[in-house]
Amino acid sequence: MGRGGEHGGMGLGPRFALSMTAALLVVMGVAGVWIHTTAMEMSEAARERASALGIKLTTERPRVVNEIEAWGVPSAPDVEAFHVRLADGQEVMRYGLQDGERVVYWYVPLESGDEGVALARLLGVILLVVVLVGAGVSYWIAGQVVGPLRRVIDDVRQVARGNTAHRVRVRGGGEVALLARAVDRMSADLADAQEAELELSMREREVELAAGVREALTPFETPQVAGYDLRASHLPSGELLGDFYLFAPLADGRIALVVCDVSGIGMPAALIGATARAYLAAELALTADLAGALRRVNQRLAGDVRRGMFVTAMCAVLEPKSGRVEVACAGHKVPLLVYSQADRSLRKVHPGGIAFGFDAGPVFDRSLELATVELAPGDRLVLSSEGPVQVQDADGNELGEDAWFQAIGRNAGQPTASFLRGLKQTIEAFTDDEPYLKDVSVLTVQREA
Repeated sequence: MGRGGEHGGMGLGPRFALSMTAALLVVMGVAGVWIHTTAMEMSEAARERASALGIKLTTERPRVVNEIEAWGVPSAPDVEAFHVRLADGQEVMRYGLQDGERVVYWYVPLESGDEGVALARLLGVILLVVVLVGAGVSYWIAGQVVGPLRRVIDDVRQVARGNTAHRVRVRGGGEVALLARAVDRMSADLADAQEAELELSMREREVELAAGVREALTPFETPQVAGYDLRASHLPSGELLGDFYLFAPLADGRIALVVCDVSGIGMPAALIGATARAYLAAELALTADLAGALRRVNQRLAGDVRRGMFVTAMCAVLEPKSGRVEVACAGHKVPLLVYSQADRSLRKVHPGGIAFGFDAGPVFDRSLELATVELAPGDRLVLSSEGPVQVQDADGNELGEDAWFQAIGRNAGQPTASFLRGLKQTIEAFTDDEPYLKDVSVLTVQREA
């Protein structure tokens, strides 16, 4: 902790140690000069006072009250030294030197201790200065740290209030910068987490909407037609789509089988799909004219879809008594397939036509074609969405039309339940649990033998 290279600047520990060391070096340097100068001045003053007092005492020859002790002077054996107390209570050193027959005395005062007291006071002042300087430096460093930390705390409060786009204003190095970067990373992570949570919530909502739309677009029941077996199979993709299929009774007693794909995904596609289904159900129920019904659906739908969106449809209208089937296509890419029980062949039926919504009328009306198919006993009719053709394996390869048609050909001669089950197994074996890109819808009708 505190290595500048790691944090992008000097850490708090080194900054504190360096600042305190520098401050104390300055204070102790000044104090050393101050002590030396003051001690020299005090020593010189003491010598001057002692010399003056000694001369005075030697000249006046004061009266000695008693001799406290005698000191030897090894360097001067002829000198006598006595620690004596004078009549005025002052203690001095009296030195006696034998000069022939007489003794010459001089007096040297002892140190009074004033210099020691003054020096002690000086040291106390210096200690106090050192303490004050240390406290001041510590307070300054604390301010350098606490200020940025308070700003970081304010920034954290901003983030805590939900402003995850807020970024820390503190700049610099050391632990504070490391903390600032950590807070910024935390803010970014929180923003990502909120976005992921929002996306998950939207995704869950879309799944709910997809289920609701799918339920609304899926027929409540499959009609029962004497002499025919009508069934439908639907494998949802999990996406919110507008694809749907429809069984619609016509005015003349015939029944229409319709499978539709809607461009795009999400709510726009779902709304367009629901609208197209409503138009188709209404128009087919009002008239026996398949081409006229589809033209009117296109006219109404062209005003509802935005540019670039469209709906494709494959329609087959069954006349139960004769087995005759009228087929129309509105831009649907997957052809209708007819399985002949007599020769076990599979035939494509794909009349011309453009998708709903591309054109308000003239082009759609001119391009729309009708085809007719006759179902003999045992024959089967199959309509499917683009979903089965576009399913992908783990490598992203599509099943494709050829493989899908081959699967239909292999299973078409079986009873309808087995037929649909075989198609489902084909799709599941190919995808191996990979998600479907689009809904898989299959409608089939078999004329009973």
